Amino acid sequence: MFPFRLGTTSYIYPDQIVPNVAKLAPFLDEIELVLFESEGQDNLPDDVQMKGLMNFCLSGEVDFNVHLPIDIFLGDKNEEVRFRGISVVKKVIERTRCLKPSLYTLHFDLRDKNGREETDIEAWRRRIIRSGGEIVKCGMEPSCISVETLGYPFEWIEDIVKEYGFSICLDIGHILIQNQDLSLYLKRYLSRTSIIHFHGFQNGIDHLAIDRMPESTLQLIFSNLRNYRGIVSLEVFSIDDLKRSLIILEEKWKKE
Repeated sequence: MFPFRLGTTSYIYPDQIVPNVAKLAPFLDEIELVLFESEGQDNLPDDVQMKGLMNFCLSGEVDFNVHLPIDIFLGDKNEEVRFRGISVVKKVIERTRCLKPSLYTLHFDLRDKNGREETDIEAWRRRIIRSGGEIVKCGMEPSCISVETLGYPFEWIEDIVKEYGFSICLDIGHILIQNQDLSLYLKRYLSRTSIIHFHGFQNGIDHLAIDRMPESTLQLIFSNLRNYRGIVSLEVFSIDDLKRSLIILEEKWKKE
């Protein structure tokens, strides 16, 4: 029905990853394995969960992409914090490589471990460059690392992403909630975008159903999706938000 691959997150139901995948796989092309937290062994799939996920791969029921942990700070001034982040990325990639994920989504966070935003952007960029250089040594095709648009202008790291051959994760909710120009982002970056995180926002809260978006914004997005061949992940975290998003997606697609 769509030219792109449609997916959602692995946390739609209040349950573990494998039961979520089992319920969602019949209806979607991709599942975004949301591994947001790196602290503690329990936040990575254990052997039993990995076996369950492998069964989906072997049967061809669904493909996976992996959202790398977001509690890593690859531009932190503290080298120990930065090196830990690099180690976490490598660990998650090694743990999930057998699933042959279509890509890994990565944050280049502007904040440090204590939540403070860096003000010396050039110094932060130099540290991001060093971290990126270590990540490309993981043995992954660089384009399989998708760098996500966050709360700062993507142009700050655009050249770094291009230099390393990384692709882009265009997070529509993040762009809109920061009052950035979505039409400019789509025009400038869609051709290098491997995955779109599609979710609505309201009253400063994002990751809601896409029916929370203004009609004009939905029209802009759907007109750009017509020739898009990557992944569109409905990045919501409840069955209600997913169902409402799927209804809007189908209705708008038929009208375009």
